[in-house]
Amino acid sequence: MQYLKEKKLSRSLDFNQKLIDRSLKAAAVILLITAIYTIGFGDNNIFEYFKKVEIRNNLQAQIDSIKKENEDLNKKIYYLQNDPFYVEKIARENLGLMKDNEEVYVVVGMKKEPKEESQENKNQERWIDKIKAKYQQFKLQ
Repeated sequence: MQYLKEKKLSRSLDFNQKLIDRSLKAAAVILLITAIYTIGFGDNNIFEYFKKVEIRNNLQAQIDSIKKENEDLNKKIYYLQNDPFYVEKIARENLGLMKDNEEVYVVVGMKKEPKEESQENKNQERWIDKIKAKYQQFKLQ
């Protein structure tokens, strides 16, 4: 009788152990499937992560270029405020100003390779171009 009780108890323990093993395996499989779905297809999946990293890198590059441009503009502001020779140079180049005892010679007909200019510079007519146009009108009369 004791033997039958032990055998019955042993069977129930084996059954319980097998049930626990199967439950743990099923839970592990479900957890693995959930993890794969979350990584591959969830709201913050791996593809979205790579897109966000690329966007972040592009924004960081824009920030760096704007910082460099800001430094250049700060240098230009400093020179315009503190360096009279720089102010004179800019006035001569951009505005076509000259001193009272100076003469300006405009060489017409020489072509330079055009630098890539921004759209603003293309739309604005330079002072030297105005002088060339006046010269051409004067020359034709």
